[in-house]
Amino acid sequence: MEQIVVKSDDYNSESQVTKKEWLRVLSDNSFMTNNYKFALSIFFLEPEHKATCKYVAEKYHTSPFSLSGFITGFSRGVQERLSRFEITTEEGAKTYWLVTMLGKKVAGNLFEWKLRDELVEAMQELEYINASAIKIDSISHLVGLINKDVGDFKKHFLMARKDLVGNQRVTNSKILFKYDSEEREWAINEGAGTEVQFHIYLSDNKIGYGLGFNTLYVRFKDDKTPIQYIKPYMNAFTALKESDEITKLADRGFKLNMDEEDFENPVEDEHYLFGRIIELDHGQKLSLVDYYSIINDLRGDLFDAYKNIFNLANKLTMNEQVSAQNIQQPINNTLMQEISELLLTNKNLILTGAPGTGKTYLAKTLAEAWGAEHKLIQFHPSYDYTDFVEGLRPIQNEDGEVGFELRDGSFKKFCKEALKYQNNQQLSNFDEVYQKFIDDIAEENLDLKTRIRKNPFKISVSPHGYIIAKADTEAPKPMTLSKEKIQTYLETGKSLAWKPYLIPVCDYIKESYDLRMANTEDKGKKFILILDEINRAEISKVLGELFFSIDPGYRGESGRVTTQYANLQTEEDVFKEGFYIPDNVYIIGTMNDIDRSVESFDFAMRRRFAWKEIKSADRLSMWDGQIDEWSEEAEQRLIALNSAIESVQGLSDAYHVGPAYFLKLSNYDGDFDKLWTYHLQSLLFEYLRGYPDANEQLALLKNTYDLVDANVSYD
Repeated sequence: MEQIVVKSDDYNSESQVTKKEWLRVLSDNSFMTNNYKFALSIFFLEPEHKATCKYVAEKYHTSPFSLSGFITGFSRGVQERLSRFEITTEEGAKTYWLVTMLGKKVAGNLFEWKLRDELVEAMQELEYINASAIKIDSISHLVGLINKDVGDFKKHFLMARKDLVGNQRVTNSKILFKYDSEEREWAINEGAGTEVQFHIYLSDNKIGYGLGFNTLYVRFKDDKTPIQYIKPYMNAFTALKESDEITKLADRGFKLNMDEEDFENPVEDEHYLFGRIIELDHGQKLSLVDYYSIINDLRGDLFDAYKNIFNLANKLTMNEQVSAQNIQQPINNTLMQEISELLLTNKNLILTGAPGTGKTYLAKTLAEAWGAEHKLIQFHPSYDYTDFVEGLRPIQNEDGEVGFELRDGSFKKFCKEALKYQNNQQLSNFDEVYQKFIDDIAEENLDLKTRIRKNPFKISVSPHGYIIAKADTEAPKPMTLSKEKIQTYLETGKSLAWKPYLIPVCDYIKESYDLRMANTEDKGKKFILILDEINRAEISKVLGELFFSIDPGYRGESGRVTTQYANLQTEEDVFKEGFYIPDNVYIIGTMNDIDRSVESFDFAMRRRFAWKEIKSADRLSMWDGQIDEWSEEAEQRLIALNSAIESVQGLSDAYHVGPAYFLKLSNYDGDFDKLWTYHLQSLLFEYLRGYPDANEQLALLKNTYDLVDANVSYD
């Protein structure tokens, strides 16, 4: 194989691919993906077939990082298919763009790239732009193409939706749009139903896509109408219609498919769309540029608008719920007040009680009532110190070598966020700025200099989104600057690792981008950590030396302790001199008294928490608005059953059945027998396991549950 060696700054090497070879490559549909076709097409359409990567990326609303990846992948694939040459720099680094392009440096750090003449001639002969148009046979065909070509965005979108919805897990991350009915000419994103949606349709030789607000019938057995489900999202859209994201979309032809007045007064069984329409030609063909305008909108501004609308709708819904509490009282106000005072006074609180009494719900509700930042962690038997505090985790560097790195656990991360808030060190838009930064430098290396010695070095972006710094020497050793290190320095000014490179990079970001601090004027803002089923983990194994600092009397720096991995911490770690829990951090643990793992919660830890038992009878208000039709009978059955449970030798009120179980009546249209069969019977059998007369006792409990001896009728 011929080795073509070029200088690092040489972007005009001889062509290695003939026109005939380009014709074969471009005609091979098994190799030419839509991504490759799109990247070549947009350069081809530019005057003289040349432009900077940044320019065409902005023109077609995509990321320079993605576009660079398409060209690199295409060029590498061509070189491997021909298998007769390899282009490298004098330093031995492989370079691929020169297979496809010629380049020259223009203003700043930008490079102008031009398609090779032989490639242009082949594209012209094949009439490549028209030949690359996609024939759209059906909406299912279109959805299938999009699901394939959006790539990793599918998972990115669904992870974002998981957080917005509050789900515990993502839905099917292999698809973006779900289409399972040939009777429909439209599709919505996976998981959507009663929320703002990605919506796409094919009708009358037109493709429409955008943000959907649908008031179609939904199969839920509560009292909400479809309009009540979707209205907060519509209100959020109206409030945000002058925002940058919505305005940018409107400038590109996105608009409502009805009058604003009709949108603000929706009716049932309608599709409301803020979208854009693309007409297919008479052969039902969609140009590749138009096709990728759909892809890029979904991944770009449309996604940003979707998240902003969803976030605002969540806030609007929460405000409505808080207002409604003054009327409906979904929890016992006296109980909530008691819990609030206990937590405020003691910093640490355990909510204990029978299963189904809504302990976790109460903890979340209190956090929301306080306006606190909160995080829920569910303990389990394998949860340990490395998960909670800190520990060594395997990592793979850019050379593929595996090593170990000290990583913060969930509790330490939470405490750092609380501390940054207290110290007014929280950036509100770091993630957005960092993404824009790596997009901007993805096309070509950025040249910087160290602060003191003014030694030149280059930075580039790794496939994992890290910054790679290389000194401008003969044999530079690459150094990785992680996103976390960059954020830490920008927020705290602390750095140890790779300081000569990190600080110039951060200075460049500060000078080039609009970094904004979070609004932390409320210094009293609280952070609540909810440890669900706290007794299911081995507490001493999880907390280690934090037994001391978790004591409510040692919040703040007076509670510093040296952690197990203190010798591995860098100077930039705010807890380098010892870990402590900021005084704005509160902890709520939940546990069931009857859990067999409760004995693992030792006395040393018990005395560090206040304890509040949540009784079944205290929580009947959770039924309000949920099972009103059956609530009177449910209360009679619950009270009778719990009284009978207490009469069983060896059982007590800790074994009561919580009212949350009866919320499932809505799933069974008020069928109490199904509630018993599918939920209560198995729970009570566990209570009675080992009893010699377990079956007889269970039968007696069933009779009591059925109100056999209560002389009460609900016919």
